[in-house]
Amino acid sequence: MEVFTNTVSKKGGKAAKTAMSGISETEVGSPPEYGGNPQAVNPEEMFIASINSCIMLVFYHFAKKFKVDVISYLSEARGKVEKTKNGLRFTSIEVKAKVSLSDGNQAKGIEEIAKLAEKYCLVSGSVACPVEYKVEVIDE
Repeated sequence: MEVFTNTVSKKGGKAAKTAMSGISETEVGSPPEYGGNPQAVNPEEMFIASINSCIMLVFYHFAKKFKVDVISYLSEARGKVEKTKNGLRFTSIEVKAKVSLSDGNQAKGIEEIAKLAEKYCLVSGSVACPVEYKVEVIDE
């Protein structure tokens, strides 16, 4: 069994802070759309970032396993929030990645690696809404 931790703190009228995995405290607050400080990280973006980064790390795990040399990887994740009968909820998340390979002949294996990354990402597999992952091979 694995256990992961995070701390959140707030004192008086000061800004709330969060810390994790050796990262020093940083301000956390509501998104600007809900009146929050645009300089602070917000839970919604951290949620999307955790899915995006988890999928990337699993992608690299399988790329290494299949000996695919990835020169670069850039992904953007978007989470759609909608009002549901249970209140505001993420209803879908889309992750779009662009990768560059040292050998263009390895591009055919990227689809399989992407499917495995989508399947084995712990974070995206733990959420209620669907997560769609697309990878495009580009020339750098």
